[in-house]
Amino acid sequence: MPTDEQFVENSRPSEYVGLIPAAGVGSRLPDRKLSKEVLPVVGKDGRNQPVVAHLLASMEMAGVTEVTAVIREGKQDVTDYLSGENWHHFSFTHKHTAGTSGVPETVAIGLEKIGSRNVLFGFPDILFEPLSAFRDMIDELENGPADVVLGLFPTATPNKMDMVGVDAAGRIEVIDIKPAATTLELTWILAAWKPAFSAYLTKKLHQDGYGEHLGEIFQRALEDGLEIRSSSFRDGRSLDIGTPNDLARASRWLA
Repeated sequence: MPTDEQFVENSRPSEYVGLIPAAGVGSRLPDRKLSKEVLPVVGKDGRNQPVVAHLLASMEMAGVTEVTAVIREGKQDVTDYLSGENWHHFSFTHKHTAGTSGVPETVAIGLEKIGSRNVLFGFPDILFEPLSAFRDMIDELENGPADVVLGLFPTATPNKMDMVGVDAAGRIEVIDIKPAATTLELTWILAAWKPAFSAYLTKKLHQDGYGEHLGEIFQRALEDGLEIRSSSFRDGRSLDIGTPNDLARASRWLA
């Protein structure tokens, strides 16, 4: 577990490291030979590509050159793909784990290597547009008071998502985890944050233990005074390929 001293504010705020959580078991996609992160979908160019390639392309567009991936043991296909020639221009750090209690613990493992640099975070099994979203989020993070910027997208399944309320200035007001009913329209899909949030997450998990949802940590950070802002992509869209039906939709979605 990293220490607070590792999270001194970065003197080069434009330096970012991508963080990819790949420690899950993919239990919603049974009877498959590949890890969900490298399941093939047909892209706009008509070629098959692993799902995680979508997230990596967005990070590349934002100027990221270093990526830390936290990978569950046994997912050799994920490690092999990230180490392949397709992404040779990235410098990858692979952290392997026997498993975690949820995304917050997975993130904490990744932060052991990232330390005091800024983070771009995304899920390797969620497709989203615009692909340039991270660039807007970096602008918001570097040119305002935010410790965290969440990338918000509309969703048709709020009961399955972390729903987010924002004010007129783009400040996050509330994060509601998988609500049974809600009037909120936007969910967070991407996140960018400074070392202050890395330090907060590490300290909070050490004090309170691990939880399943990263959205809960963002909500606690909000309550404890961290500044969390948003980049809202109301004309954008997203698709979690974590179920067989949504995986089948992915190629049509990209086309």
